[in-house]
Amino acid sequence: MVRKTAATALTLALLLCCFQAGAEIKWPENTGGQRLLKTYAESANRFLIEQGEPGINSLFEAYPGQVVFGITSEPEAEVPENVEITAKLFPETVNSLQVRVSDASRFPRIAASFIQALSPETITREEALKAPTNRMQRAVSAPETSFEDQVEDLNGTVPYIYYAYYPNQYHDGVSWLQMTIVFPLEGYWDGRETVTGSEVTRGPDNYSDHSEDYEGYDSDDDYTHYEIFSTPTPEPDSAAAELDFR
Repeated sequence: MVRKTAATALTLALLLCCFQAGAEIKWPENTGGQRLLKTYAESANRFLIEQGEPGINSLFEAYPGQVVFGITSEPEAEVPENVEITAKLFPETVNSLQVRVSDASRFPRIAASFIQALSPETITREEALKAPTNRMQRAVSAPETSFEDQVEDLNGTVPYIYYAYYPNQYHDGVSWLQMTIVFPLEGYWDGRETVTGSEVTRGPDNYSDHSEDYEGYDSDDDYTHYEIFSTPTPEPDSAAAELDFR
């Protein structure tokens, strides 16, 4: 019995080493946003391995505003396979992260790893698995029926998490489950609450200050930048510009 236990422990250790070795990729570190993404992805890797998933092992694109990576059958693959992750970055922080998985049975574990990595000290595995498992079950129970939360990519005071399911999205027989995390503004989140986008209607977020990390972002306008005006504004050099619309 002792010998069997020791053999099992050795096997698990070897598997862990293999996963970790495959997950060692060269993360870009030219901007603050890229450096934060590296730290976050390495934390998610730990949870992926703990749940029996391979670590992140392929980097497909790396730009200051976007990094695309994934989990592939062989490390350092050139194209995504069953797990593709896209991060959108600000110069000094992370804006959002989208996780796409084509194997429904793997989706809860993979999605939960990225949720738990948001705050490893306060978010439990059980809490992180709850919503992804629910969405997986919904997709499996109605595999031909799509669903999609409307993503609002403005950063708030808590992480907002959105889900979608696209059956046979590219007409190749492959269906995709998707999770999008919109990161909270730095310094406003207590590390505990997360909000599923389909369950709460977001209102305007008002902040007492603004960080240079979020260049061009201003939420104090109560979303008036989303207003749609029915009367078009004529071009200055058009004939209509000569008319008085008052």
